[in-house]
Amino acid sequence: MNFASYEFWRTLFFCFLGSRLILALIGKFAPQQEADTGKWCLAATGLVLLGVESWLTLIVFLWVVALSWIGVLLAGRGWFTKPYGFAGGLVFLILLVAQLAPLFYYKYWDFILNEWLGLGLRKPSVLIPMGLSFYTFQKLGFWIDTIRNPGKQPRFLDYLNFCCFFPQIVAGPIEKKESLLPQIETIRFRIHRENLEAALQWIVLGLAYKLIVADNIGGFSRGFLIDPANAWHVWFECLAFAIRIYFDFAGYSFIAIGLGLLLGVKLTLNFRSPYWAQDMREFWRNWHVTLGAWLRDYIYIPLGGRRVPWWPINTLLVFLISGIWHGAGWGFLIWGLLHGIGVAVCSIKGRWIPFAPARWFLTFAYTTATWLFFLERDASLLAQKALSLVKPAAYSISNLRNIQQVFTGPGELVVTSVILGLAALALAIEGLGVRRDLEPYHFGRRPVAGIVLVFLIVLLAPLEESSFIYFNF
Repeated sequence: MNFASYEFWRTLFFCFLGSRLILALIGKFAPQQEADTGKWCLAATGLVLLGVESWLTLIVFLWVVALSWIGVLLAGRGWFTKPYGFAGGLVFLILLVAQLAPLFYYKYWDFILNEWLGLGLRKPSVLIPMGLSFYTFQKLGFWIDTIRNPGKQPRFLDYLNFCCFFPQIVAGPIEKKESLLPQIETIRFRIHRENLEAALQWIVLGLAYKLIVADNIGGFSRGFLIDPANAWHVWFECLAFAIRIYFDFAGYSFIAIGLGLLLGVKLTLNFRSPYWAQDMREFWRNWHVTLGAWLRDYIYIPLGGRRVPWWPINTLLVFLISGIWHGAGWGFLIWGLLHGIGVAVCSIKGRWIPFAPARWFLTFAYTTATWLFFLERDASLLAQKALSLVKPAAYSISNLRNIQQVFTGPGELVVTSVILGLAALALAIEGLGVRRDLEPYHFGRRPVAGIVLVFLIVLLAPLEESSFIYFNF
C-alpha cells in the first residue's frame, strides 16, 4: 500500500468509484441501509488494497483481526477478570500467543532461534507481511483497553473498519481505541469537501518529503563508497540516513493524515519536527508519537513508570522493546539501548546545558550517530564504523580531504548536495514554525508552498518507485 505509487491511487480510485455506484443503488432502493453499506465498502477498500500488495499480507492481517475480535468479545463479557481465574488467564495467554505468532515467525524466528539461541533451524523464506508490527500493536492496544474498561461493545463492522482503515493500516499512526473508534462509528464513506483543502496540503507535503528528498537520497546512498575507517565518511552516511528516514516516514504520515481528512477522520500527527528537539525526551515526544504513547501506556506505566525507584531500568527496558520492535538484530537492540540511555540521562539531569543551540546540536548529533546501528546490518562493518566514530585518528585532516570519495563522480556530488540543501531548507522552515510556536509544519502547508512543492515533485521525483522504509518494520 505504497502512497507514492501509481498502482495505489489507481486501485483506490476504482474502489471509490465502485463504492459510489453501490451506494447510489442502495440509496435509491434501500436508503435505510446506506450508512452500513458505506462502512462495508470502506472495509472492502482497505482489504482490497492489502490484497493488491500480496495475498500473504491479507491472510495474516485477517488472522490477527479475527483473534483480536475474539479477545475483545471475551473481554466484554469479563473473561479476563478475577471471577474466571485460571481459565480466563489461560484463554488470554492462548489468544496473545496466537496473535503474536505471525510477528514472531516472520520477523523474529531467525534472530531468536538461530542468531541468539544457535539452534540452526530453517529460516522462513518469506518476506515480512506489510504493516504486521503496526497493526499487531494496534489490535493488542484495543484488546487491552477493552479488558481495562469493557463498556459498550463495538459492532463487528465498526471494529473491522477500525482495524483496516486504509490510510493508517500499514505504517501507523498506531491509533488508540478512544481516539479512532468513535470517528469510525459515525463515518460516511465519501469525500468531505470541507476538509479538502487541508487534506490536499498534507498530501502534497507528504509526497514532497517522500519523492523529492527521501527517494532521491535513498537512490544515491546505494552508490556511496563509504570507508568504514574514515569517521567523516561514517558521519556523512549517518546524516544522509537520518534525513532519508525522517522525510520518508514523516512523508507517509502526512499523506495518511490527508487521506483521513478526506474521509472525515482526524488521525494523530506522528511527527512534530523532531530534529529540532533539545534533549532526547523531547525528541521522543515528537518522533513516532503514537509508538511512544503505546509503549508508555501499555509497558512503561504498568511497570511503575517514574513512581518506582528503579524507573531508569523501566526506561531502558521500554527502549529495548522499541529497538526490537523496529527489527530483529543486535543493531536494533543497541539502537534502542542508546536511546534509552539518552532519555534516562536527560530525565535525571534535565536541561543541564544552559545554551539552547548547544543542546540542539548535541541532541541532533547523538540521534544522527545512533542511526548507524539502525541502518548497518553487516555486523563486521557496523563494528568498524562504530569504532571510527569514537577513534580520534579516524578524524584526521587527510580523511576529511577524502570526503568527496564517497561519491562516484562530480555529477552525483552536485545532485546529492542539491537534495540535501532542499532538505536543510525544509528543516529550517520547520524550525521557523517551531520558534514561532505555530501549528506543526505551518509554512509547508501554505498554498504558495504547495504550488512550489508540486513543481519540485514533477521536476525532481525519481522515475523508479520506492516503498516506504517503515514497510520493512
